[in-house]
Amino acid sequence: MCLNFAFPELSPMDGISAGTQKDEMVLRIVVRMPPQHIIKGDLKQQEFYLGSSKVNGKLDWKMLDEAVCQVFKDYVTKMDPALTLGLSIESVYGYSINHVKRILDMEPPELPPSRRGVSSIAVTLKGLKEKCVDSLVFETLIPKPMMQHYISLLLKHRRLILSGPSGTGKTYLTNRLAEYLVERSGREVTEGIVNTFNMHQQSCKDLQLYLSNLANQIDRETGIDVPLVILLDDLSEPGSISELVNGALTCKYHKCPYIIGTTNQPVKMTPNHGLHLSFRMLTFSNNVEPANGFLVRYLRRKLLESDSDVNANRDELLRVLDWVPKLWYHLHTFLEKHSTSDFLIGPCFFLSCPIGIEDFRTWFIDLWNNSIIPYLQEGAKDGIKVHGQKAAWEDPVEWVRDTLPWPSAQQDQSKLYHLPPPSVGPHSIVSPPEERSGKDSTPNSLESDPLVCFHTCR
Repeated sequence: MCLNFAFPELSPMDGISAGTQKDEMVLRIVVRMPPQHIIKGDLKQQEFYLGSSKVNGKLDWKMLDEAVCQVFKDYVTKMDPALTLGLSIESVYGYSINHVKRILDMEPPELPPSRRGVSSIAVTLKGLKEKCVDSLVFETLIPKPMMQHYISLLLKHRRLILSGPSGTGKTYLTNRLAEYLVERSGREVTEGIVNTFNMHQQSCKDLQLYLSNLANQIDRETGIDVPLVILLDDLSEPGSISELVNGALTCKYHKCPYIIGTTNQPVKMTPNHGLHLSFRMLTFSNNVEPANGFLVRYLRRKLLESDSDVNANRDELLRVLDWVPKLWYHLHTFLEKHSTSDFLIGPCFFLSCPIGIEDFRTWFIDLWNNSIIPYLQEGAKDGIKVHGQKAAWEDPVEWVRDTLPWPSAQQDQSKLYHLPPPSVGPHSIVSPPEERSGKDSTPNSLESDPLVCFHTCR
């Protein structure tokens, strides 16, 4: 998907300004998320910059309503031009200006908005109270029909496992779903209302003992606060989790906590469990939504929120950001051909992409040589061990060198490491970059190390 949209300094709402330049004021418009501190260590972005709008000195509520809706519409169109998310001006619940709240579907306040001390407008999107998921969709960049489906599965079956490659955002989504369930419950937010088990660090026996004790507490109605949601992160044997949970959590089903798990492993559920006790499965794939469209939407959002002074040359920057999803698809295709499902790359790997040509250039060269190439090498070696030679070898750096998107990229082609066909020996090394002009350039080879950074955004 091409990021070929224009970036005016201000919103098209410039046209509503009928006064003199002296009477004009520029309002910064943001979407503000409700502060929630439910999951320990989970850092969330609280504000999202939408854009700015000029208004004249004769402020009134109708003018501000139009400004807010137009800026939100412009933002959504640029961030999600195919309107995949399902967001529109109907998603806007209201806004606050100078501590005065305006709800769009209701009569405006009697007093006109004051100019004094006004520099920004905080927009609120429709959420749980309005029986909508627009706010959650905006925050997560997951299409509305998919988000509604996830929530429907949870409310009906109470148990859900998200499976898919590392880096597809599964852990992030489980945290957001847990917050939604807590808000929906109306329960007081306590420290243990959401409990997370990292199954890479804790054993199945630990989980079994915890669930058994929890079931006893629920049956005895001890009055002790039990968690509303249990998150099982990084399941290594997802196929057996249903049997473990059903055997340990023996309390009445409607009293059981919601349980949401994540796994990087393919899931095969045994068919002999009653449907009302089984986990429902959601499979995330790099080839379909929400993963395959997330990176483009995220980069668009990042660009829209960035400092305009940093991005003086918009066209060059757009070419660079347009290239990142293509790069991801190229690497994903390479790993599908030459590796196993354990080594697929999710979009989260590229979220640290800086907004700025020179910063991007430095970031990418380092990322390619020190992270991507070692990871591809490990993946290719794993593929040879498991499947043998599946396809003719193509060095992925050739496509990258030929398509580098920044100005004067030719001088950087030789700085990128190439990847020779894999050797299954224990001391395989990455080949250093070579000068295309034929000049002798042989930096030291790097011993490959398996990447762990792919597991930070499961």
